Order: sequence, then structure tokens, then C-alpha cells
Amino acid sequence: MIKMFLKGFELLSHNKWSRERVLKYSERKMREIVKYAYNSSRFYKEFYTEHGIKEKDLDVIPIEELPMIDKDLVRDNFFEIITGNISMKDIENAIKSDELMVKVGKYILVHTSGSTGKPCNFLYDEEGLDTIEANMVRISVGGKNSIELKDFPIKVLYIAAVGSGYAATTLAMSGIKKYKAKSIVVDIKEPIDTWKGKIESFKPVYVAGYPSCVKILADMKEKGEIDIKPKKVITGGEPLNKEVKEYLASVFDADIIDYYGCTESIFLGMGSSWYEGMYLMDDMNYVEVDELGRLIITPLYNKAFPLIRYRLKDVVEGFDKFHKGVLPYTYIKRVVGREEEMMWFKNEKGGSDFLHPLFIDDLDVQGLKEYQFVKTSEESFVLNCVKFDDYSSDIEKQIRRQIDEFLMKKRLRNVRYEIRFVKELQIDKKTGKAKMVIDYTKDRR
Repeated sequence: MIKMFLKGFELLSHNKWSRERVLKYSERKMREIVKYAYNSSRFYKEFYTEHGIKEKDLDVIPIEELPMIDKDLVRDNFFEIITGNISMKDIENAIKSDELMVKVGKYILVHTSGSTGKPCNFLYDEEGLDTIEANMVRISVGGKNSIELKDFPIKVLYIAAVGSGYAATTLAMSGIKKYKAKSIVVDIKEPIDTWKGKIESFKPVYVAGYPSCVKILADMKEKGEIDIKPKKVITGGEPLNKEVKEYLASVFDADIIDYYGCTESIFLGMGSSWYEGMYLMDDMNYVEVDELGRLIITPLYNKAFPLIRYRLKDVVEGFDKFHKGVLPYTYIKRVVGREEEMMWFKNEKGGSDFLHPLFIDDLDVQGLKEYQFVKTSEESFVLNCVKFDDYSSDIEKQIRRQIDEFLMKKRLRNVRYEIRFVKELQIDKKTGKAKMVIDYTKDRR
């Protein structure tokens, strides 16, 4: 724990560096991990050789000339990217595990869920996770509420979709334990009327979770249903808009931290209630954008599974490597992510409950390429599905089994649904994109 705090304060000290020093540090670390990947990963040596890049070139080649990779390439070359020894059997067993932290020898396995494609696995080593967890010191400093000795052991209320191998949950559960914190997890898969009993006697110093779910807690506090007074509220997993950020800060009288990360790099950057925009911490990731504004990342802290110039699907607005602000890191105005809506339904008792997009994103059926929920009434929805060519003959049966489990757990068995197999998903006329959730009931209000 002492070692972790020392690492945390080391990262915090980078906040006082000059911008030039941060950029030099980031590029040096980038070169180091590129050379390490070339010499330790079969994939990168072959990949760079195919592009005419030799080891002697790695110190001088412009970084932007290194070929990019993406999720499809990682999925197809998972075992070749790994720099250590690990067996396919161990990975397969880990994926089947119900544990929140899926250990594979000395590694941690996490995966992306996929409404728009097949899940993809990623590995972290203990040193990489230690760095991410130590970074909690840095992101906790600032704002109007200081964490004091009397706040220890820290109490954390975490609200999320609890499942196997999700990066945010992995971080929360491991990091909380290492800081000797006390925690409870509110699973959004559970009925909303069970939340109060779980948290009413718990006085958290931190509240963490998806913005839309933390907002439900704020609504409950506003109505006098719960009485919690956290000092820090950490949101992540979906966009946090200005109105919700101000609402959470007002209701909880807390500092709001907008945590930005993904499965590929569990920490990328943060925004807060005490400054505008968001900063991407260049000392942990080398960051770039392509011509469409999509973020390209190279995590600098995870040697077990190096991702060199990995292109995300996240589009960022206002990317500025030379911004002069309160922190010496790359600035962005915001992440233009998928701002999905929760589907609210009437439950079995006549009350209301929801299905969260990041919860229903857990649908995992062999042969299912992508899918989309269309809410048609307060007690019904349609599931549009696109199949791969090699889909399973019992694909609909598998889908129904998983949907029925979702609804039963949320006490929404009264909700009817229809499965439709389509050639392509419905496109939003305003954005030109296929949203995971379409709410037809809004047009009738």
C-alpha cells in the first residue's frame, strides 16, 4: 500500500511539470515500449517487418509512420501480441469464469462487450494495474473537498453492471481492496427498489459509476429516499454532459470527476467540476487522433500486452497537444461517444425500472453480429438483430434465453419483446449512425 501511495504521489508530481517536459517524457516512453514490443512480441516483429520497418528504424521513424492496429487485428492476433507465456486453455477457462477479476497466471484478463461485433480479449500485468490504481491518488486531488485521515478507511459505493471481465469493475474491485477501503457494489441488474436497503446504512466518501446511474442516486437523495454525502463522485463508462455534472455537484455537494478509460487502456484521462474540458494524461498513454478525430492510443504502462498506435472508435472534439490550461497534458473539449439512453419500463409491481445500455450490451450469442433495442411501449420492445453468415441454428433460442434472464433478474417479466432478424440496423437520421437504443415512445409524449 505504501508503495502504491508513493507511485501515486509521483504521478501527481507530473501535474507540476512543464508541457514540454511531459511531451518529451511521453515520446521517450513511447519509443521504449515500441522497441520492447518489437523484441518481445511475435506479432509486432512480423507486422513491422511486413511494413518494411527494421529494429534500427525504431529510434528515428516518425511515430505517425508506424502502422496502426485496431480491435479486429488484436482479436485475430491475441496470442501473438502477448509478450509472456500463456496457454489458450488458460484463456478459455478464464473467459468462462464468473469472477470479477479473471486471473490467468500472473495476468488479469478483461474483455470488451460487443453490440457491434464480437468480444475482444485484453491482458494486463500486475505492474500495469498497480500504476492505474496508484493514479487514483492523482485524480482524487483537487476540488473543494479534501480527503482527510478521518475519511480512512475509505468507503466506496460503486454502481455498475457487475459481470465477468469488465475493465471498470476490475479496477474498482482491485483498487478499492488495495487501498484498504470498504466498499459495496450496487448491481444495475438488480431491481431498483432493492438499492435503498443496500446503501441506506452506508456512508460513502466516494460514489462511482455510470453517470446515468449515479443520477438515479442523486434523484433518490433529492426525494429524501437516501441520505449520503460523498466527497467525491467519479463517473465513467458513458458521456457526462454539463447539465448532469452540475446536477450531481449540487445534489451531493461533491467534487465530480469524469473518469475516461476503456478496456484497451483502463485510464486515459479525466475531466472535473473545477475545470472545463478533459485532459488526457500523456505520461500514461501516448495519444494521437486520425483525420476523422478518432483517438489513437499507446498505453505506456502495460508491457504484457502492448497496443502500439491502437485506434479506438471514440471521436474526440477539440484535441489540442499545445493547450495552455490548468494541467500540462493533452486537452480535449469532450469525447463524442455513444450517448445511449436507458430504457425505462413498467415493472411487475406497477413501478418503474430500467435496462441500461451497458447492461444490455452484455448480450453474447454466437453468430450475432450486432443488435439494437427499439422501445415500443412502457411494457414492450423489439430487438433488431443482424447475423453473421455462420450463425448458429439455435441463435434465436440463445437470444431469448439471455433476454429472459435479464428481465427476470430485473423483475420485468411483464415486458413483452419481439426478435426481428434484419439485414442492417436502423440509422438515426440526425447522426447517420445506428444507435443501440431507439425510443419510439418519445414521439408519442
